[in-house]
Amino acid sequence: MDLPFVYRDPASAMAEFEQILASNSGEDPFDSAIKLLAAKLVDESQSTQNQVSAFRIHKTPEITHRTVHSLYRQALKKWPLLNGVGSNLDISPQHLVRSMRPLIGWKLADTDLSLLDATLERLVAKDAKGALGQYFTPRDIVRFCIRVLNPNPKDKVIDPACGSGGFLFEATRHSLEQSGTAPACLGIDFGARAIKVAALLAAAIPKAKITISKANSIDGRSYVEHAPTEWGSFLSRDTGSKTKRAGSWSAWNKLGCTFLATNPPFAGDIDEQDILDAYESQQLSTGRTTVSREHLFLERAIHLLRPQGRLAIVLPQGLLANPSASYLRSWLLKKCRVLGVIGLHPHTFLPYTGVKTALLFAVKLPDNEVPPYDYSIFFATSQDCGKDSRGKATGTADYSHIETSFTRFLASQKFLWAAHPPMMAQDFQDFETVSFSEVAKADRLDAEYYHPTARALLRKLDAKSVNQLGNLVDAKPERFKKSFFKEIRYIDISSVDNKTGQTSPTVISASDAPSRASYIVQPGDVLVSTVRPDRNVVAYISETNGIPTVASNGFCVLRPKNIDPEVLFAYCKTESFKQMLSRHATASMYPTVTDRDVLGIPFLEPPVNVSDRVKNLIRSGLDMIEKGEKQLNEAIALMTDEIQEPCIPYKVTKGSPKTQRNNKAVRTTKRNR
Repeated sequence: MDLPFVYRDPASAMAEFEQILASNSGEDPFDSAIKLLAAKLVDESQSTQNQVSAFRIHKTPEITHRTVHSLYRQALKKWPLLNGVGSNLDISPQHLVRSMRPLIGWKLADTDLSLLDATLERLVAKDAKGALGQYFTPRDIVRFCIRVLNPNPKDKVIDPACGSGGFLFEATRHSLEQSGTAPACLGIDFGARAIKVAALLAAAIPKAKITISKANSIDGRSYVEHAPTEWGSFLSRDTGSKTKRAGSWSAWNKLGCTFLATNPPFAGDIDEQDILDAYESQQLSTGRTTVSREHLFLERAIHLLRPQGRLAIVLPQGLLANPSASYLRSWLLKKCRVLGVIGLHPHTFLPYTGVKTALLFAVKLPDNEVPPYDYSIFFATSQDCGKDSRGKATGTADYSHIETSFTRFLASQKFLWAAHPPMMAQDFQDFETVSFSEVAKADRLDAEYYHPTARALLRKLDAKSVNQLGNLVDAKPERFKKSFFKEIRYIDISSVDNKTGQTSPTVISASDAPSRASYIVQPGDVLVSTVRPDRNVVAYISETNGIPTVASNGFCVLRPKNIDPEVLFAYCKTESFKQMLSRHATASMYPTVTDRDVLGIPFLEPPVNVSDRVKNLIRSGLDMIEKGEKQLNEAIALMTDEIQEPCIPYKVTKGSPKTQRNNKAVRTTKRNR
């Protein structure tokens, strides 16, 4: 059967492949896809240049079905991890022919697997992954991590949450390109479908040394008596946790590597004390009964490293900034030399999630070794991830420029494994190198905190005589108590006009006030939003109209004490204030700052003539806004009166059109009177 080949790019081919399978395959599209791709790969591994491929459309659908079924059975013998999707090709001959069509004309093993990679996220059940905080790692992020840490054939590579095996594949491809030889790679995952996809990827590279193991990376209880045989060459005496519990878990605690790259799942808490007892960092956190999964994955990743082993890991930004993870950062800085942190754009994982993430790079220190004195750490924030707000690729990512600057920095630090980028490559200018002592003192590892623009501004202010906002205001407004009032004017973030700072409070019964209603405010107060500081929502309270006005606890209330309120408001609306405050933001989905962060912002008092000019402009502006609102309301009231003016009822009058017109004129005159 001669069918035309119309697919010009891998993405459209795989999209059509999946669509055809999902329409009429008669079985799970994932299983069908795995079977057909495995059959194609085993055919590619057996075909020579002059040999006609067996994976093709034969004279009849029945012959095609028998041939592909035979190829699939050969794949099962060659790659046992594919077992579990069934030993039979449960798809009709006619539908098989249709499903194969997008795959004809492409050779998976000769590509960088972009053809297969384009559909991996759809093959693995997205709903199940999202619920666990597991998301497909964009291939450009994977390649960035691999190229920066530069794996070689002597490395032993592990991904303890390998998913579809992207990091292992890229580490293999990179080493093959550099030296012609692949490193030994071990991928570990607990998801059955992810394991099969990873096995399929590994099978696509003839020279690969990738082994996939179905196991639980953060819980070693089931491996005390029996560990997977594929772990054998990765066991080492120089790895593992020093806790008694971890030591009792035998091979699990001896698993080790020289190179680890991973994107662990973020969602879910671990509350089993038997597991928590195996982790050193948890012994530093008193009173904690549940721990976020990513906390344990970070420690586990470090324990899997042999001394001088290098690490690249995707983490939620909150772990690098939130006070709740301070104990873990302290432990990390004692165990590793942090090489750098790259803040990723919020669109990076779209269209699946907008969680703010970062890449952490580190080298493990030998036991009892002190980090080099005040070494430098590289920080950069990606401004363009190559995607728009819908997750559609734009092809404009800045990763290659960051990579050039980062690898050049690593080479300057005399790491023998560091790559040496060509000097003509364009550098990424928007990065900062920060001393270990400053990082330890700040207790922050998020790249946004060390953004070059904000740091340059702070250095400028530090060189002059400055004060802090906390010394210029009273930051302890009266607390709101429902029982003291009948009704209130309530202000939350949505009540603020972000251009003018004016508020539109909602009048509600005090008893109906939400739990966030917290502070009684008065004219002259300046309210700074502590949620999403990058939006710079700042309110100026110009009047309260007699009814108590209450602000949400989403604001830091600044009551001017040694500063004019107009000057304070104008300062809080500057781009400089926004930059200095935004660097303090923590959390992943909804960045927040604390009142303490707001009060700690430095303030350089302007000359008297500038202050006076600012006061006059703001007062004049507020007067014009008030006058404008009155005029608008007056105009609307006039129109409302006209529309709602009751009509004088009248009887329908019979007669000529002239008579009816005369009657209408009389009625109009009476109404006007």
